[in-house]
Amino acid sequence: MDLHITKHGDCQLGIEICYNSGIITNNAVGLLIEEWRDEYRVDNLTMCTESSEGNRIRILEPQVIEDHCEQTFVIFTVMKDGYYHINLSGASEQAILYGICEILDQTYVLNGEVRLPRLNMTSSPDIKKRGVERHWGPSMTSVENLEENLNLIKLLVRKRVNHLMWIDSWISMSWYQFLDFRYFPILKREDQLGKIKLAKECLCTIINEAKNWGMDFYLSCTEFNIPEDLLKIHPDMFYRNPDTGLCVLRLDSEDTWLFYKSKIKEVMEDFPSLSGIELWTGEAMEIWQCYRPESDTRSIGELFLEMYDKALEAMDEAGRSDARIICSSFTHHPDCEKVYEDILGRLPERCDSRSKMQVEDFYRFHSPATLPGRLSPGREWVEFDLGGEYRGDWAGWITCALQFIPDRMRHYYDKGIGGFMCRIRGYALGPNTRFIGDYAVLKGVQSIKYDVYFKTCWDMNIELADVWKMCKRKGFPDQMLEFFQLSEKVAEQAQYANESVVNNFHSSFIGSIERYEWQLAYMDHPYNTAGQERKWILEPTEENLSLILAEKEQALIHILKMSEILEQCKCELVEADYTTLRTCLDFQIQVVKVFKVHTEMFFRYRMLMMTKLENRHALLMECMKRCEQEVTLLQAYDQVQAKHAYALISDIKWRLSSDMNGPYYHLLAYHGVCKVTASR
Repeated sequence: MDLHITKHGDCQLGIEICYNSGIITNNAVGLLIEEWRDEYRVDNLTMCTESSEGNRIRILEPQVIEDHCEQTFVIFTVMKDGYYHINLSGASEQAILYGICEILDQTYVLNGEVRLPRLNMTSSPDIKKRGVERHWGPSMTSVENLEENLNLIKLLVRKRVNHLMWIDSWISMSWYQFLDFRYFPILKREDQLGKIKLAKECLCTIINEAKNWGMDFYLSCTEFNIPEDLLKIHPDMFYRNPDTGLCVLRLDSEDTWLFYKSKIKEVMEDFPSLSGIELWTGEAMEIWQCYRPESDTRSIGELFLEMYDKALEAMDEAGRSDARIICSSFTHHPDCEKVYEDILGRLPERCDSRSKMQVEDFYRFHSPATLPGRLSPGREWVEFDLGGEYRGDWAGWITCALQFIPDRMRHYYDKGIGGFMCRIRGYALGPNTRFIGDYAVLKGVQSIKYDVYFKTCWDMNIELADVWKMCKRKGFPDQMLEFFQLSEKVAEQAQYANESVVNNFHSSFIGSIERYEWQLAYMDHPYNTAGQERKWILEPTEENLSLILAEKEQALIHILKMSEILEQCKCELVEADYTTLRTCLDFQIQVVKVFKVHTEMFFRYRMLMMTKLENRHALLMECMKRCEQEVTLLQAYDQVQAKHAYALISDIKWRLSSDMNGPYYHLLAYHGVCKVTASR
């Protein structure tokens, strides 16, 4: 029989802390009291003494649990004098916190009463390091945004996150609000208005709050980004490429490394609670782009090692030999992961690798990254983009990859990966989307896709139905699970061709033939074995086009099924949730219709130009008319998306008027993506 937390609406138990508790335990108890009060209206939850009678949760003093990690908790329920005692113990205060989260996860309501199952369990996480990367607001430098940061930390703790890798703003100048450059005098700044001091104080408050919840905090940074005035002040640090006129830092300049180390040293001194930093080797000046003399014959991998060593030196100089570095393997180098091949297993002991290759989190069907399990064995992170820039998140779609996320996580877990992180970075649902921030997303209608990640981190074998049972949004009937499962198929089938990316980044429409052909070149992206295996679908045949269109039609069938489910659940949903989903679905249905004919139009143009069959001109013209009709309907929802979609129509019209009247067909900017078949 399950245990009553309330009877006739009155609270039936208290909490007893059986030791001189620290701040993490006290925070955990506060979390329990707050959530039961706010979510279940459990008032008057009292603190008990040892001599008290009655039902209670007894929190026992932490102690090492043999053969288990420091995050392991134990819950066992006993009956005493007619009352139930839920005994919670753990290997650390952090483990006690996760035990409290388990109790909250198991809480449910039946016949108007709040209840708990009779818990008897020992639980340890499969993934010991569970992180969240954040680099888009709220700002960490202002008092106005401080409370939002603290609330976000508490919400992530509730998801059992224990690592934060945050940056104040995306991306290049993110550290400069915290720096006065006292260790690089040429850039030394006077803080007459106190802005730097205030920024430091706000960040210190955020870091300390994370520590008080048992979380490690890393400040994320791009390494060789530079202030605009540095080139003017110190041109000798730079090399100007005579061919391009672009300036890059000189690796043979001592001041380059002094500048680099000064940032890290100042940060480590002024934020003593930092667990370390994350070095982001992408989307800024990268070390392989810097100038070095011809006599420097080191590989790119060896340059990375120098960068890591210099960062460790700066930490040591700041008295932080305990601090760690998370080394991103994300790079814009054409060879991608290959540049790390000669340093596999050679990262310094205090360096953990982080795999986030461009092909990994955006391209749904690209091969998994190959570095995890090899670059720094036993000290590795893998990042997931749970929204998916290429799955529709940036376009305001309903998109929940509830199958892909745990499948890919298990793939890396089997390779021995012990650290996962996710990026949230969400957008509002529906047309004309806008950025809304992590807290709003985690509290939003698509929160289940994040809970799948968080729950799978703890238990790699957890079933989706169990995640839904514990984490489904208040008021959502069980039928809504199918709704979100279908959304994954809609995103895949609407935008891709036979599990290969053919449409545009960020779920928008491609506006030119050249861009479409450039996009297809990603089929040959290094390590994209999955895409290469499916290259045949791009051969310009009617059979292949029929397969592509059937997939788009299936996407339309699935999204109409989502619409049907939503209407069936309307009476049970909170009105605001229904309105949000309904508005988004109406928009997304039309977008899917446009994707279907838009993709067909490109492939019909391609077939016309590559196979030169006269009837294909008429087929293309008919397709263009249908595309114009669908794009016109899209204008009522999102004029920007409609404009992007219409651009391809205009491009093809221009090409046909120029080329079809001449003796030669237009020659595509052909990338060798597929072979040209003989005319049929």
